[in-house]
Amino acid sequence: MINIEKSRIEFLEEPFDQTTSEEEKFKILYLAPHLSTGGMPSVLLKRIQAFEGLDSDIIVVEYSNHSDEYVVQKNEIKKLATKMYTLGENKMELIDIIKRHNIDIVHVEEMVEDGVNNFPIELVNELYDNDRTWKIVETCHNVYFKPDIEKKYHPDAYVFCTPYHLQTFENMPSQKFVLEYPIENKIPSKAEKLYEKIMLGMDPQKKHVLNVGLWTQGKNQGEGVEIARQLPDMEFHFVGNQAINFKHYWEPLMVDLPANVHVWGERSDVDKFMTACDIFMFNSTWECNPLVVRQAASHGLPILARDLPQYCGMFDDWITPLKEDDVLNQLLSITAPTKKPISEALFNFKVAQMMIYNAVFTNDMMLQKMNLNFNFVRQPFLEITGRSNKEYRTKFYDENDICLYENTIKANHWVKANRQWFTEWKVKVWENDKLIHDYKLDYTDQRVYISLESSSLGDSIAWIPYVEEFRKKHNCHVIVSTFKNFLFESVYPELEFVEPGTVVNNIFGMYLIGWFYDSSREPVEPNTIPLQKAATNILGLEYKEIKPRIAHTVCNKFDNKFVTIATNSTAGCKFWTREAWQKLINYLTAKGYRVINVSLEDNPFENCEPLEDKSMQNTMDAIACSQFFIGLSSGLSWLAWALNVPVVMIANFTEDNHEFECIRVTKKNVCHGCWNSSKYRFDKGDWNWCPVHKGTDRMFECQTSIVASDVISLIEDHSLV
Repeated sequence: MINIEKSRIEFLEEPFDQTTSEEEKFKILYLAPHLSTGGMPSVLLKRIQAFEGLDSDIIVVEYSNHSDEYVVQKNEIKKLATKMYTLGENKMELIDIIKRHNIDIVHVEEMVEDGVNNFPIELVNELYDNDRTWKIVETCHNVYFKPDIEKKYHPDAYVFCTPYHLQTFENMPSQKFVLEYPIENKIPSKAEKLYEKIMLGMDPQKKHVLNVGLWTQGKNQGEGVEIARQLPDMEFHFVGNQAINFKHYWEPLMVDLPANVHVWGERSDVDKFMTACDIFMFNSTWECNPLVVRQAASHGLPILARDLPQYCGMFDDWITPLKEDDVLNQLLSITAPTKKPISEALFNFKVAQMMIYNAVFTNDMMLQKMNLNFNFVRQPFLEITGRSNKEYRTKFYDENDICLYENTIKANHWVKANRQWFTEWKVKVWENDKLIHDYKLDYTDQRVYISLESSSLGDSIAWIPYVEEFRKKHNCHVIVSTFKNFLFESVYPELEFVEPGTVVNNIFGMYLIGWFYDSSREPVEPNTIPLQKAATNILGLEYKEIKPRIAHTVCNKFDNKFVTIATNSTAGCKFWTREAWQKLINYLTAKGYRVINVSLEDNPFENCEPLEDKSMQNTMDAIACSQFFIGLSSGLSWLAWALNVPVVMIANFTEDNHEFECIRVTKKNVCHGCWNSSKYRFDKGDWNWCPVHKGTDRMFECQTSIVASDVISLIEDHSLV
């Protein structure tokens, strides 16, 4: 009736044959992060209820007591468990409890690495020790945990509540099962429904809509309240606690509740509301496996809810997908699901759970004897998992066969080297003196995430072409984040763009591009090299100047011939004199050109038009339609270059090769190039940063000694006017 080799346990229409299941006494300890009201304690309660009639010792350990007020499930668990403990400050007491009760299986109801519960490292190391006498089962109850990045300790098996976790935990070495919370047959008779309506004080002549859940933004009760406001002939009942830490969300909603909204708070008799009400409305926008939907299905209620992608089809037979533009009509016309819950669901759940536990307890190969997990997410990382007690010597070599890191570790430990810039890593592992693993980095068909850490326009434009070069060189799928995605996304279709800060799953490598002044993050001090070379150094590419693609369609909304200028920048050392700018502007207007200043900051000059619409699109239009562009070492100069507009750059504080190839105005007989000197490091908090002559008459002489005639001569030499 059930195939234990298949990861997803499906309940059948008929019950399991009780005579074929062998009941064996287990000593099981459930470790719960907390037992305050919620989905995780509800699942735990159902697990314990499934042991009814079985000869087993059920020990429950609550890691932290979050509340003495919201304890509906906790009180029920206390009644059913053989023994229950709540840990105090001494978390190591958990190990004593496991040993004292001679526990066979420890079932951890959440990930010990999620950071929320702050499991001390010494506790986790002992809990997962290779010499332990107990097996470990884990369940993840959320959709935000990223096992490929965060998982460090591996159980003997996972028992998930949803098939979604089969996807997110795909790369984890332990065996995986899905055991869904049972949808039991609790459909009430008409008489039972009427009775509960009367007992709860509900008007039998009206339709009653139920919503159950903790009042949070994710559960989205606010939407339900506004829907109720538009349907005054229906009654809406909200059951769920209003925890103080979410007061900022629910308190404003309580100010002007419509008369047909009833807020019941936390209740221990939710089943009575499920029986009494006519429709279940679940407005949540952020879920993993909502048990209240399963409970509503058990009661045969019509269910209106969002069909979230992480449900993976679990509720296709039970819910009517909520449509925000038609929700009122949906509530007025919704009917009960055609599929009916089966009476044997809880028994099936019990048998399936016991078969899984039995398989974990008796199978020493649930977790492979030894498994190597490695990736290059920011740093080369190697983890060895399994039940082996042997020691493993690990070494990381560069492309020149120089060993940059070595260590000796046991199973269920990991190592990583400090270097974060691209290296053709070779990873070798020895068991005793036998080489058992020899790997050379290969990104072919792998997913690699490259993050441009600077929000600067110039940096983004300078570095983006090398992300594409990395993709082509390694034949891999590259995910990239920039602060200017709109400039690149449509013209680099081979790249997958995400917003900065996005967590990207299932990646094999990751690199951060920026200015770090840290030898572990970039091989050369970034100010001493061309700006674009900062990217090639980090990504391990040969340096050559590459002009990026820019997403821009030229428009002709600007009349007459004109020149664009940008007189402002982000540091005092980059500025040119106001007097020189004015003389240059006068020269250009005398030649019959309009002069448009595209700087974001207001900086009025005579005979010069400010750009009224300073949006990026309009700025690009102006620059792209201009005859040429004159600017400083700034992002707008990089933008003009990328738009294939001739650029005249007034930049004497950097060396000639720091930016891109253009018409560059310099003066070498004065102090210059401090920006690129290894002696100095730019202080962006000091507007008057001038490392050689600050506070003297020669301060900023690199820029101020350039006069208008120097620029005009180069313009004429290159036949721009």
